[in-house]
Amino acid sequence: MRLAAIRHALPARIMTNDWIREQVKRRNPGLSKQQSDLLDSRVATYLEHAGTRIRYTVAEGERAVDLALAAARSALDAAGVPLGEIEFVIYAGVARGWLEPSTASALQTDLGLVNATCFDVGDACASWLRALQMAHALITTGAYRTGLIVNCECDFERYAEWNLPDSDETDVRLATFTMGEAATATVVAADALDDFRFVFKTFGEYYDLCMLPLVNAANFSTRPLDERCTPLKFHSRSRELLGTTTRKIIEVFEADPVLRAGRYDICFGHGASEHVSELVARRLGIPLPIHVATHSRFGNTVAASIPLAMSVALDEGRLLRGQRVLVIIGASGITVAFATFTF
Repeated sequence: MRLAAIRHALPARIMTNDWIREQVKRRNPGLSKQQSDLLDSRVATYLEHAGTRIRYTVAEGERAVDLALAAARSALDAAGVPLGEIEFVIYAGVARGWLEPSTASALQTDLGLVNATCFDVGDACASWLRALQMAHALITTGAYRTGLIVNCECDFERYAEWNLPDSDETDVRLATFTMGEAATATVVAADALDDFRFVFKTFGEYYDLCMLPLVNAANFSTRPLDERCTPLKFHSRSRELLGTTTRKIIEVFEADPVLRAGRYDICFGHGASEHVSELVARRLGIPLPIHVATHSRFGNTVAASIPLAMSVALDEGRLLRGQRVLVIIGASGITVAFATFTF
């Protein structure tokens, strides 16, 4: 299998840290000046520690689906694949407008991919890499030859809880303010030269550290959920999540002799935090000059972060054909994942 094309699309509106801080102040009018200043300090410090600078978000009148379609059409054009030859579409994003049917089905219709079967893949921030692994399996078995993976991580402002009455509530809401929005599309195709290798490891005992719960979440959990876990609001115990995920990434990498012995030309790490991403690269012995970090420029774009980084690296001339690629992901679940391949 080869990645025939990777493209991205960004929303029109730029969201700065100052805008976030102003919104938090405006939406918590009942706080005293001392409380308001403390809240502002907490938000500012968190964003600084995460390395968040700017991110993009949908402007008024802009729809998430338009970004997904723009990225997909750009990738299809770049790959030069006739629409009738796309045999499957996988939607691999956290953001979505409904639980059923598959979001991929709606995209198939709008893109005119009449011969494609469609389904969605959900694995938090690892969704794109999980979809790539599934696409690889479908292609290497000979079932299909060409497919399209799309994600569109947009409308996260709707999942933010802006009302922050106390410090405990603040702690599990701050990660929302690092999120940026983007859509990506990846065309995959059968190829005689195929050296893809995937490593996935899930540590399910930590599943409740980061959630975007539905109204009936408690009925699907055998343990009591955090009382601050509000339906359709992003909830993350960030310090514990990032610390545990970082340790697990290092453990899995060091336990895999093939990963350890690999020689890589370029590395892409999930951008939940600029500082954590760089810390992981250093701990794994990845030279920072070959490590592509995007958090400071785009925020945490969830499952779009790796394909967004690859698309940007292509545009900037950093990602070239023939390079050996390493992908590193830590996602809620907790899922730790790696991929190595020749681009």
